[in-house]
Amino acid sequence: MTSRESDECPVMLAWFGRYSWLVEVLARLHSGIINARTAMRHRFLPAVSFLYLVAANLTWIARDTRPPFWDMAIHQSSALRIYEAFANLGIRAIATLPSLTGSYPPLYQSIVAVFYAAFGRSVDAAQSANLFAIALLLVATYELGRTLLTPLAAAAAAVLVNFYPYLAWLSRETLIDYWLTTMVALAIWMLVRTNEFSDRQRSLVFGVVCGLGMLTKWTFIFFVALPALWYARKNIKNAAIAACAAAVIAGYWYVHALHALTDLLATNTAGAVNEGDPRRLSFQAAVFYIRAMEGYQLFLPLFLAFIAGAILLARKFDRAWIPVVLWIVGGWLGLMLFQNKDPRYSAPLLPAVALITAQIFQRKEVLVAVFMPLLLFQHYLVSFGVRRLPPAVVLAKGVEGPLSWNWNLYTQRYFDLWGPPAREDWKIRYVLDRVTGPDSKLVRLGIVPDIPRFDLSAFEFYIDLWKFPVKVDRLVTFDENAIVNNDYILVSEKDRGFEPGSFFTMDLRNINQYIFRRPESFRVIDSFPLPNGDVIRLYKVARS
Repeated sequence: MTSRESDECPVMLAWFGRYSWLVEVLARLHSGIINARTAMRHRFLPAVSFLYLVAANLTWIARDTRPPFWDMAIHQSSALRIYEAFANLGIRAIATLPSLTGSYPPLYQSIVAVFYAAFGRSVDAAQSANLFAIALLLVATYELGRTLLTPLAAAAAAVLVNFYPYLAWLSRETLIDYWLTTMVALAIWMLVRTNEFSDRQRSLVFGVVCGLGMLTKWTFIFFVALPALWYARKNIKNAAIAACAAAVIAGYWYVHALHALTDLLATNTAGAVNEGDPRRLSFQAAVFYIRAMEGYQLFLPLFLAFIAGAILLARKFDRAWIPVVLWIVGGWLGLMLFQNKDPRYSAPLLPAVALITAQIFQRKEVLVAVFMPLLLFQHYLVSFGVRRLPPAVVLAKGVEGPLSWNWNLYTQRYFDLWGPPAREDWKIRYVLDRVTGPDSKLVRLGIVPDIPRFDLSAFEFYIDLWKFPVKVDRLVTFDENAIVNNDYILVSEKDRGFEPGSFFTMDLRNINQYIFRRPESFRVIDSFPLPNGDVIRLYKVARS
């Protein structure tokens, strides 16, 4: 060191000592810029994924012309009633809202009604309402992941959950469960932000989100209750404030709908028996949701990735993961207590599954690049189909029954109900035009079959949408008075099997035979095939 350099050292040290605060600020600023660039880079992955999902869904919706059916049609009919109530009554319609959605809470249907108002009353507008939920689910999963994972792993979890095959199917259907999944993920994120209920303002926000979650679907509580109770140990007072906020918001609907909700539970219990669902808290009930996750919600590659992530989490468990684990445990136990079993009921577990799966990206970030082609391929497979591949590859048969759930490598369709779009005419408009006259006189139409897309709920939706003077009734059990008390009757030539849903009634064949054997009372005025191959007969009822 030269004498000049040795003289400069004390000067430099004195300068740094005097302005150490400035050096610290510059260092923090530099670190902040690097962190911001890192965060922006990782947020780029969910952002691009969202744009792809929006484009794919809008393309699918534009290509598909099939009518909604069963619950999908019921929710769109409810949304129409909400739309018309606000169009006629304005803000006063809020008082009537609890009575407009039957046995379902009104939040999801209200969102669909907003899309009707913005984009017109159509099936396409209703299906597009899930696009906002996709964005919320991406954000909630990513932000929740940032509290548990590296930024890239958090981004991977956000992408994973929206690319899961089952959520891809749900995202294009007017079912409550996609929005329920989003609300559960949003609630858990808000719960973590309360810092174990130490922050009162954030605790109140969590309570508001929970109230909205309960207004989405009553099973919301299964997934959020245990994590919330775990955090409530630290601050009972703020937890109670959150619970009160949730109760006030949810009570808007539940105090008016207890009877309707009880009826729904009774109907679902009866349906569970007819569908051969496993008993409550049984071994088969536990296996059902594991098999549903592997065979229908994730498919084998992503199911194995989830198992790998769970093993990594178990080896180095951190208490920060307790809310996520309780999310899965509480949801699973709650669903096992519920008699009716369906993969869509467990969809709100999938964000937690994605977060645990993302453990494999913590130290092996290159795996993200490996998984993205798989995610894109699976999404295309269940969205638009690959004709050169078999419709499904079954690894092992599940329990045989009216509905048989299998262990699958993949399946391109979900029981031929969901899958690639199709341009099909299910003859609903044709039938309604055929049975109505120019005098706008009320017509009674009886429906014997329960064929998906040619069912009671689908007809009721289009009658409401197009304002036809038609009253439809489903002929479920053999009742001579109920049969003859119609102007027209629709009958399928097929009288057994899951389609047209004959397992809901043992009398379907008896009803058909009663009509077939009385040509003097029931005159065939039309016969036509449906896209699924069933042949429908339209009968004119001769009144005595």
